[in-house]
Amino acid sequence: MVREYVESEVPSTYDLRAVPPVRDEEGVTQTVFRGMDQMVGLTVIEPDKPDAEPHSHPWEQVNVLAAGRLEFLVGDERITLEPYDALAIPPGVEHTARSVGERATLFAFWPLREDRLDATGYQREFGGE
Repeated sequence: MVREYVESEVPSTYDLRAVPPVRDEEGVTQTVFRGMDQMVGLTVIEPDKPDAEPHSHPWEQVNVLAAGRLEFLVGDERITLEPYDALAIPPGVEHTARSVGERATLFAFWPLREDRLDATGYQREFGGE
């Protein structure tokens, strides 16, 4: 079961800047960290990242901008995030983001996602390396 963990490895800490990215594309990298029931993605978006088509998913996504500036398109509305701004995107709502003039660092919080579990294979508390 995905919620089982190695008790002797808790607590474990990781520098997400040193974790292999699950996404490493032109202008964007993303690493993922998981807990029992939730995940966080650390996404770095460069100002030269090509614009991406909006997408949606069946879960809520909560975002917190740590550095830089981001322009989000959420549904039909454009929103600019500054550092420490938080934004919730409801399930099923299309969205995309792009950096505004500088590198942006974003934390995205999700429920535990089966499609991202492979990206957390480094976590010892879940039987990884």
